Amino acid sequence: MRLTSPAFNDGDPIPRGYAEDGMNVLPPLEVAQVPPQARSLAVVIEDPDSPLGEEVTHWLAWNLPPGTRHLDARHLPGSLRVGTDTFGKVGYTGPNPPEGRHHYRFRVLALDRELALAQGATRTDFDRAVAGHVLAEAELIGIFEHYMDEGDGG
Repeated sequence: MRLTSPAFNDGDPIPRGYAEDGMNVLPPLEVAQVPPQARSLAVVIEDPDSPLGEEVTHWLAWNLPPGTRHLDARHLPGSLRVGTDTFGKVGYTGPNPPEGRHHYRFRVLALDRELALAQGATRTDFDRAVAGHVLAEAELIGIFEHYMDEGDGG
């Protein structure tokens, strides 16, 4: 499976418009080479560099049709369910690290079933539901670095 974005290449900076202090919208994602036996797709966006000592979930979505090849803020399938992120929000929260350079991991999972999870489910619920059902996975890494403006006093 492959996951790419027309907005940034793997390992490159994520444009500011997709950040929380920008337009705070999901960057466009392109999915390819989904296994034919997949029954649904799920997407996880997380920050493994969080100073909280755990991965921070920025977006959690599941029950995308397996034929989904393009996903962005304006093109979300009706079957899509969205979970609660680490910030307590049901929806996408763009990058906004408190300091320094962070890697944002975009993952798409091909699943052998749809998930029986309600809208707003937690990451723990999601992780339990996908356990043993992932057929394939693809990853895209974006970088986002928070710089303090010179006028911020720091």
